Amino acid sequence: TILIEEQDIPQDLVRSTITGFANQEIQVISQRVLTLSTIMDIVQKYQLWDEGEIRRMPRTEIVKKFQQRMKLDVVSAEVMDPRFGRPMAATIAFTLSFDHRNPAIAQKVTNELVSLYMNENLKSRTEKSSTTSEFIKSEAEQLSNHIKELEQKLADFKAQNEGALPELYQYNLNVIERADMELNDAKSQVAQLQKRRLELQANLTQISPYAATDLPDGQKALSDPDRLKALQSEYRNKSALYSADHPDVIRLKREIEQLEKKLGKGTSAKDFAAQLRTEQDKLTQLKQTYKPDHPEVVKQQRVVEALLNQGVSHSRDEEPQADNPSYVLLDTQLKSTDADISTLTSRIADLTDKISRFESYVSKAPDVEKGYTEMMRDLQTTTLKYQEIKSKQMEAELSQNLETERKGERYILAEPPILPDDPVSPNRIVILILGIILSVIAAAATAGVIEVLDDAVKGQDELAELFGSAPLACIPYLTIAEEVKTVSLRLKLAWVAAAAGIVLVLVLVDFFYKPLDVLWFVILRKLGLGY
Repeated sequence: TILIEEQDIPQDLVRSTITGFANQEIQVISQRVLTLSTIMDIVQKYQLWDEGEIRRMPRTEIVKKFQQRMKLDVVSAEVMDPRFGRPMAATIAFTLSFDHRNPAIAQKVTNELVSLYMNENLKSRTEKSSTTSEFIKSEAEQLSNHIKELEQKLADFKAQNEGALPELYQYNLNVIERADMELNDAKSQVAQLQKRRLELQANLTQISPYAATDLPDGQKALSDPDRLKALQSEYRNKSALYSADHPDVIRLKREIEQLEKKLGKGTSAKDFAAQLRTEQDKLTQLKQTYKPDHPEVVKQQRVVEALLNQGVSHSRDEEPQADNPSYVLLDTQLKSTDADISTLTSRIADLTDKISRFESYVSKAPDVEKGYTEMMRDLQTTTLKYQEIKSKQMEAELSQNLETERKGERYILAEPPILPDDPVSPNRIVILILGIILSVIAAAATAGVIEVLDDAVKGQDELAELFGSAPLACIPYLTIAEEVKTVSLRLKLAWVAAAAGIVLVLVLVDFFYKPLDVLWFVILRKLGLGY
């Protein structure tokens, strides 16, 4: 008897991954165990049939006879179903047996079958739990790799659409709003600085870079650069009126040469450009007032042409250092203003580029959000599947440990095969009773048949029936002494044969069925006369 024992640990704490009905498991194990090769090994090992008989019979016939001698009975019981709360039939054990005329061989074969069933059950449950654990582990690894791929794709997608992700949409709008405010403020500051710059330039043009020299008589003398500018201007005017050998022209030229020698040849490019611009402005004003052939216009045209002929080649490489405090102050303020304008202009360009960039982020946001949402949904779905698989993997590993340590459902040998004392077949009592009954019936039937078939006339009644009238007299059978001795001897032999038959029956019962003393107590117990 093999008991199907439930797992030691409650199923609420550790659930086994091996599910199925006990009857189904028993049938599956039977199909795995009772294979042709296994049965033939058992037949050969225990010599269940003679070698000649084994050679004569096909292997399939031997397997069929073996299965006929083997018997598997399922033991069921009424148990309470915890799921539905009602009683149900459940398989709690099963029995194995094998018939053979040699009780020792019957015991050994049954032991062999028990070992096969229990080992196959342990092997099957271990393999199933291990296979389940490996399968779920493989699925978890595949999902993990898939999650890594999705995370890498998501990271690449974020890198490709940096700044345009859905979670940054409101931030981008705020950045655009702040940048637009800063841009407007910077443009306003630039406008103010431009106005300030024009004022400083206007004031700067009205002041000489060089401070005048105080003379002993209290008068102020122009500085050498200013004196040179004045002489050059006067020289151009005189040259436009007089010829080159005119005394004033010669004098002016000589003074200019002396000052240039002192300060450095020519004027600075800045001063040259300022002089040219001043003279051109005068020419423009004169043309607007007079006709082109007016003497003043012709004179001023000559001055401008003289400046153009002089060119930058006559300019100095370096301009004398300005020493007028008012000029230096205004020039410093002008340079500071230019620097501020340059900084704000660069700031405006940066803000404009920033606004344009973030506006592109906002415009791309709907398309980016669509792809981003799809990728996040795939990642979340796969992550949920991965978490579910990991949970099942832990359960499968616990179930595997449960089966490895034999704490799960298992087969327990409740009653091992013992050496049988009594044969299960043939039933000698039934055969004996049936033999007696059938022998009596056969004897009576034989006597009846013989009597029916016998034509002899026996007795006066049959004679009277045959002739139609009764006989005059009947002579009885006369027994002689020898016949009496013969009958007595036969009767004694019959009693001796009967006694010998009874003794023989008792000996056979004691030897083949059950000891007589045991049988006697069994009879007394059945009759209620013994313990």
